[in-house]
Amino acid sequence: MKKPIILHTIMMLSMLILILSGCKKDPATVTQDPPLELQEPNIPGIMMTLSAISYVAEKLEPKIIRDSIDILLNDRSLGTRGLWQRAWGPGISSNIANSVNLVYVARLNTLPNPTYAIVIRGTNMANKIDSAQDVDVFTQVQFKYGETGDLVARGAMNGLDTLLLTKDFVTKKTLETFLDSIKRTTKTTLFITGHSQGGYLAPLMAYWVMKDTSFKDMFTVRTYTFAAPGIVNKQFKDNFMTTLQQQSGSIKMIVNSLDVIPYFWTDLPGIIDKHIPVAVPAHFSDIYTLAEIVLKGNGITYYNVAPDSAIGSIPVIPPQQPQTKEDSIAYYKKWAEVEHYHNNYLYLLGEPPLPF
Repeated sequence: MKKPIILHTIMMLSMLILILSGCKKDPATVTQDPPLELQEPNIPGIMMTLSAISYVAEKLEPKIIRDSIDILLNDRSLGTRGLWQRAWGPGISSNIANSVNLVYVARLNTLPNPTYAIVIRGTNMANKIDSAQDVDVFTQVQFKYGETGDLVARGAMNGLDTLLLTKDFVTKKTLETFLDSIKRTTKTTLFITGHSQGGYLAPLMAYWVMKDTSFKDMFTVRTYTFAAPGIVNKQFKDNFMTTLQQQSGSIKMIVNSLDVIPYFWTDLPGIIDKHIPVAVPAHFSDIYTLAEIVLKGNGITYYNVAPDSAIGSIPVIPPQQPQTKEDSIAYYKKWAEVEHYHNNYLYLLGEPPLPF
């Protein structure tokens, strides 16, 4: 495949991701997920709340982001019920406004043994580098922390590497140093979660933890992803699941059935065929088709690491007729944004929305 075609596709997809990711739309009516295990009433809802909190103040400086995370974690009206506290971070890849990758660790102290959650932020829409990372999928690279032949999208590998280099700007500790410092008498439960970009980086982070000789006997890893595209090859998927089973871990990949982002990069034709989230205008179907051609031309097939768990969708309001071409594009953009919005994932899970 010629390089100009790949570059053109990346540019087109970068523009598309800017439109479809990290969206801010009003919530709508939904159904509630049934209560789940442990002492928590709704584990997916809590993990999605932690994930949504990571978006707070994303255009502002690190101290404001950190303080804003603390305020939201202390808010008893949210799905986290004020029971979680920030334990490390946030680690931010750039200590300036419009930061790129971000991760923080929260701790739950209400159980007999401390429980931790690594929370990875989704795409920062104020930063073009971050959206470019999302579409850097036309080259696969070796996953550095797995088995030989475990391949991932180059942008995803760069994203994880960036997160692992970040430091808590107060303690100066990396995530790895912090995890290694956790005192334990029994195996500690470690949740790893994220929405959108954070959703596809969460399994990579989980695999890194499970394959690290210092951590594999220290943590029980429970991964929850939301609205995550597929960015791994089949060998990564198989080896990840084998490692997960060997270490008694778990993973749940949660999607809104009308969210377009989880169809990336595993089923681009399905977006068009299944009208996700509504009938796809030619303007967008051409981009999806071109991206699929480039992936196949490069011999790349992507997989999700586990089957999706659908939680329903936001009811689509039909457009008024007739529609112009511009109306169709605007209508498609609107519903792509609505179905992907983090507050609508919270709504579908029966948890309160955040104030942004």
